[in-house]
Amino acid sequence: MKTQRSFINQWLVAACVVGSLILGSVEMSAFGQGQQPLTASARLNAMQQIQALMTDKALWTKAQQKLDSQLIFHARLKATGLVHAAAPKLRPSLMAEADGRIKVDINAEVTPELLAAVQAAGGTILSSMPDYHFLQALLPVENLEALAGRNDVTFIEPAHKARQNYVDSEGDYTHQAIQARASYPATGSGIKVGILSDSIDNGSGALAAAIAGGNIDATNTFVIPGQAGTGEGEGLAMCEIVHDLAPKASIYFATGAAGAAQMASNIISLAQAGCRIIADDEFYDDESPFQDGVIAQAVNTVSAMGVLYFSCARNSGNLDSIMSSTWQGDFVAGYTNATYGKYLQFSPGVIEDDILSGGFSYEADLFWSDPLGASTNDYDLYMLDSFGDIIYSSINAQTGTQNPYEHISDPAQYSAGYYLVVTLYRGTNRFVHLDFGRGILDWATGGCIRGHNACDAPNSFTVAATPAYTAYASGNPTGPYPGAFNSGDVVEYFSADGPRRMFFNPNGTPITPGNFSSTGGRVLLKPEFTAADGVTTTPSGFAPFFGTSCAAPHAAAIAAMVLSYNPALTPAQMRTVLTNSCVDIMGAGWDRDSGSGILMALKALQNTPAPNYFVPGSANYSHPGQFQAALGGVVGSNYHILVSTNLQTWSTLTTITMTNVTSIFNDATASSARRFYRAQLQ
Repeated sequence: MKTQRSFINQWLVAACVVGSLILGSVEMSAFGQGQQPLTASARLNAMQQIQALMTDKALWTKAQQKLDSQLIFHARLKATGLVHAAAPKLRPSLMAEADGRIKVDINAEVTPELLAAVQAAGGTILSSMPDYHFLQALLPVENLEALAGRNDVTFIEPAHKARQNYVDSEGDYTHQAIQARASYPATGSGIKVGILSDSIDNGSGALAAAIAGGNIDATNTFVIPGQAGTGEGEGLAMCEIVHDLAPKASIYFATGAAGAAQMASNIISLAQAGCRIIADDEFYDDESPFQDGVIAQAVNTVSAMGVLYFSCARNSGNLDSIMSSTWQGDFVAGYTNATYGKYLQFSPGVIEDDILSGGFSYEADLFWSDPLGASTNDYDLYMLDSFGDIIYSSINAQTGTQNPYEHISDPAQYSAGYYLVVTLYRGTNRFVHLDFGRGILDWATGGCIRGHNACDAPNSFTVAATPAYTAYASGNPTGPYPGAFNSGDVVEYFSADGPRRMFFNPNGTPITPGNFSSTGGRVLLKPEFTAADGVTTTPSGFAPFFGTSCAAPHAAAIAAMVLSYNPALTPAQMRTVLTNSCVDIMGAGWDRDSGSGILMALKALQNTPAPNYFVPGSANYSHPGQFQAALGGVVGSNYHILVSTNLQTWSTLTTITMTNVTSIFNDATASSARRFYRAQLQ
């Protein structure tokens, strides 16, 4: 995601880096900064208002239970001027479009009949993806309840927005990629790299300027048809980084900002286009920490195809820098004498979490360890002011077909100084994850990274960020440019931390049946490693380019360099090479902030097994597509020369007898395709 200077400047505490810890109790141990809790009278007021909303929720119809509570609130406000009499300050946390309609995501069996019903309800279809049971449309809020009453509709909610996690010679120096290319044939040649972000251009000529400046090779950069995207050109900045470190790699782009289903489809399209490496900087608010959703499942699909997938760690802060936006842990009830629900204790006796800074996105997301699309435990989320009045709330029904998810946004951006309260309306205790975007919570833990950015796929990598050169803001760390990264470097204070605890397999089956607490599930050591940000790119606003969005393509480019040197490496071998090629920083070994450390290009090439085939680097061309090449071997021995264009299928080109230490063989095949050779001793 693109970082904003305002969000760092609003952080109210001085950042300091302390020793990183991992796993066990550290994953959930809450750190409090001692802010003033609600007064007794304010807490009583809050509980009375929450009880009133819970009483109302108990009366919802079947159709209303299939609507996000923000849509119910908006419809009531539009009809009566009030959401609920007992909570007079409560407002829906969504924004209508200019024509008054609401952009919504509809989970449903997408049929011609449903499309016709949406249009008859005054809707405009924006996106229809039947394979993903997904429909996005603009609709009048007053017509949504009737639409939700249809049997083919599962749930309707406000549309989720993609967020980017905001080239190059700085990274080229600090990662020692220049030395790596000088020492090895590792330019990215023959490797296709896919990039997913907002857009390949910014509407102001950035792409043309990048081509003119030599930062993009127009002859070797491609866009998936219809998926160029619109936005600030952050995707172009990412492409420039790949071109900078791996200048001969072919770059393929597709937008990741057109909805989660479309992003998932584009991930598959990039893999089908032949991309062996894909990197993205996207994030959707509703991506679960505990189970792979639609995007993460697409990552699993391409991982099974042998693709290496690099994703940013997010820009939501880490606990060791006292910048955490996350609280997660087992639900332990505080007050339980209410008619409806129990109140989560963030720390013994504390049932509200102070928002120290609203950050940039001003949004809160609540998850708990139920399977996607099958939540039977009903949790709710509230945002209160200092008087205990409810300003925003999310009280969706979870009756067995909905997601374990509640969301609040604060369009007015007043939430700094407010409080978050979590209740269990009905059901059993679960492991809970509360995330306040890019703000800072008073009671906070580690474990921010989630969603496809912390995917469970074997070939996926999460990348944290460290500055290559200048500081993001006053008091933040700086980088070593023009020198190389070293053990004294640290991650950006906004770089999100791990680890990630998963409770469900992608199909919804539990990893540890019956145990959905802090001792269950499977722990993923995220992030894997760290790479550069704060480098120079062409698009306006990305010079310098800060954020984990910048780090992910640096790591992907280094992977492209390695694969261009030895394209036969398996994904498992690539993981070994990359994770063992890092400068260890912060905590010894793997730590929750930097992973294994800062990934280094030269070290990665030094750790790469030499290929058991070769590509003639100094072939003598007699005419296009035909050449001679030298083979070094044992004098007097016979060698079969095998040839391949894809490293999968090999055929015998010729057999030669080594009369000298170096012998010449000819390949007269007229072809522009890259050809690989392997010498096999008879």
